[in-house]
Amino acid sequence: MDDTNAPLLVAAIKFKWQKDEKTYDYFIPSDLTVNVGDKVAVETVRGETTVEVMEIRTLSTMAQKKILRVVEPVTEGEKA
Repeated sequence: MDDTNAPLLVAAIKFKWQKDEKTYDYFIPSDLTVNVGDKVAVETVRGETTVEVMEIRTLSTMAQKKILRVVEPVTEGEKA
């Protein structure tokens, strides 16, 4: 099945430094599975950063960039 015409989902993300409830929309690439609460990497004007997904949406007039990847949590045994 060809999903090239399928609409992209949008993740409403929040930056760690934010004190208010404002979110920013990023497209979810079709090859990624993203859930609310996931940490994901996004590109910003200041470089790549990790953010939290607050909501998944089907429409956005504000999204302009895509999520780069899901950031896997580090477990105790994996810390360097």
